[in-house]
Amino acid sequence: MNTKNSPFANNSFQSIWSKHFIPNSNIQAFKFIKGIAFYKHNWLPNYFNVGKNLTKGNNYSLNNTSDFKNKTLIIYDVLPHLMDEITVPKNLGVLKSLQYSGFLINLDQFKNIDDYLLKTFSKNTRMKLRKFSNRLERCFNLSYKMFLGEIDKTEYNQLFDDFIKLLKKRYSDKQITYNNMLPNEWNFYKEVAYPLILEKKASLFVIYDNNKPIAITYNYHTEDTVIDAITVFDIDYSKFNLGYVNNLKLLDWCFENNIKTLDFSKGYFDYKKRMCTKEYDFEYHIIYDKTSLISSFNAHLHYKFFEFKAYLRNKGINSRFHKLTYVFKNGKNSKSKKKIQISKLEELPSLDELMLIEIQNDFNYNFIKKDINDFLYLVIEPQNKIEIYKFKNQNNVYILSCNSTFQQIKIEST
Repeated sequence: MNTKNSPFANNSFQSIWSKHFIPNSNIQAFKFIKGIAFYKHNWLPNYFNVGKNLTKGNNYSLNNTSDFKNKTLIIYDVLPHLMDEITVPKNLGVLKSLQYSGFLINLDQFKNIDDYLLKTFSKNTRMKLRKFSNRLERCFNLSYKMFLGEIDKTEYNQLFDDFIKLLKKRYSDKQITYNNMLPNEWNFYKEVAYPLILEKKASLFVIYDNNKPIAITYNYHTEDTVIDAITVFDIDYSKFNLGYVNNLKLLDWCFENNIKTLDFSKGYFDYKKRMCTKEYDFEYHIIYDKTSLISSFNAHLHYKFFEFKAYLRNKGINSRFHKLTYVFKNGKNSKSKKKIQISKLEELPSLDELMLIEIQNDFNYNFIKKDINDFLYLVIEPQNKIEIYKFKNQNNVYILSCNSTFQQIKIEST
């Protein structure tokens, strides 16, 4: 990643990040290191890269100057695979702590999306992926939009409201804490994304069902790379494997727009491993003055701390911690207590007992939206072809009907 093209070296990114996280600190640069801006710890002689771990990758070069005297510099999310070989000046030490794996797709290896699918997945998997996409597009009135270079501010604000709602829904279902949803981080993302989109340093890729966003991906952009920063899909559409469909639609956009790399960034997920062509490392670098006892001590202390965090993460302690913090904040039984029973019917009950209902824009029926979508996946028909009934004398039983296929949904409180 050329530091001049990096969205994380962008003035908008750095000034807004500083406003949210270090409002009383000054951004500094040093002659001996290029590509990274820093801020100083309040009382220790330690300097941290601007953006810290909210960047999706940094690299730098070193010069033979001595303004590192008595200093310790900590750089998060260094990408060694994008760095040129560096010569470390005399009396300067560099400690490197491996933290995360990253995953990317090198588009230069393929002619187009079809060539990528052919060379990446088995015939059986390709058939499944096409099935998911075809069924999704048959059942719903889908549209796809990439917001890059321009976006109406009102529409932008609405999209970010939808974005956080989908994230809350997703992680409430998973019962874990997601750091990007914490108020300080989310407020930063909501403010920084707008100017970066206008500057073509970021984008929002959105899949709509009619006018409702059902998948949103926030990306950073360099000249020839798209970096997936935050992505979410509506779990009501999970039967259609919407997550994979979203990734493939984004990948198709990349092919159409001459992007060379789609970077899924740090953090392990099965889909990243299956879709990527390259796995790479994220490192934390600690640069220090070897002639200074304090600088050396600080550097090695930070190194041991980062190594310990990586050890805990590799042992799965990090995941357990996020589950515990979720329970602590939301309670042990924060999931819906409704129990839903699904049963197949051979015929439609008497219409005298039923009342036809319209749920498309009625939020009171959101609790059965996923079950209705699962039924759509089964019958493979547009959603406007389904008839939904409710028993007149029972508030907790619903009937789905389409092409002589009938299903009963019974809601029970637990």
